[in-house]
Amino acid sequence: MAVWWMRKTEELEQAESLDRVVDAVTAVVARVLPPGRVKDALHGTWLGHAVHPLLVALPIGMFSGATLLDVAGGRESRTAARRLVGAGVLLVAPTAATGFADWSALGAFRQPRRVGLVHAAANAVTAAVYAASWWARVRGDHARGRRLAMVGALGLSVGGYLGWHLAYSEGVAVNRNADRSPAPTEWTDAAAMSDVVPGELHRVEVEGQPVVLARQGGDVLAIGAVCSHYGGPLADGELTGGSGGVDGGVCVVCPWHGSVFRMSDGSVVRGPATAPQPAFEVRVVGDRVQIRAA
Repeated sequence: MAVWWMRKTEELEQAESLDRVVDAVTAVVARVLPPGRVKDALHGTWLGHAVHPLLVALPIGMFSGATLLDVAGGRESRTAARRLVGAGVLLVAPTAATGFADWSALGAFRQPRRVGLVHAAANAVTAAVYAASWWARVRGDHARGRRLAMVGALGLSVGGYLGWHLAYSEGVAVNRNADRSPAPTEWTDAAAMSDVVPGELHRVEVEGQPVVLARQGGDVLAIGAVCSHYGGPLADGELTGGSGGVDGGVCVVCPWHGSVFRMSDGSVVRGPATAPQPAFEVRVVGDRVQIRAA
């Protein structure tokens, strides 16, 4: 069974027939959720972690609790089960909003966007089934409400499996710097000062750690060179600095999905990234730039 699921998911990843729908839905999401504070809040830039995986647990918990009461509870548990189903249905909207925000920021990566579209569709159908279950319970048809909840549980399993695949196989919402080599804790040579040209980004590798350097006046700034959001090459991005910077400081804009990071400390200025970049202390000795973990 596990092999069958994997094979079907791989087929789904390669289903080019979904691309027209993917692009159409992406365009709608882009109009409803343009880049900005609201979308960043849905991504979780304020939290330092994607919000969607946290919210997902809430409706799943509500629906699962209702099913447990349906199976193991008696007549006295009907009210509690109905309320759990209703609460789960109400939580679907904010959970879906965070998911669509993350999904729409995957850019040209087709495979996770195809899987994500079917994941969203499965969860939408599941939510509709649970809403029908709640309505049946409200009308006093508890047997029908229980049967619909069982059907909803199957849909919940399909959507959950695809969500698991997006996170653990496709790496969506995973910090791409989490498993990199430890940054040097001692001062380590990184580059010649003459190689770090003002107004440009310079990529180096220090003890297995990719680092991007930039100059601000006589100072050199350094953060990790691989975007935490989806692995974009920050050295190929845009450097904004001084009063023209996004927040009045020197920042780098990821060329893939537009995440903005502050060069002074690696913090996220604008999403879709949620995790900050590795940050480094920098000193200049003679004509050599040296760095160590901040």
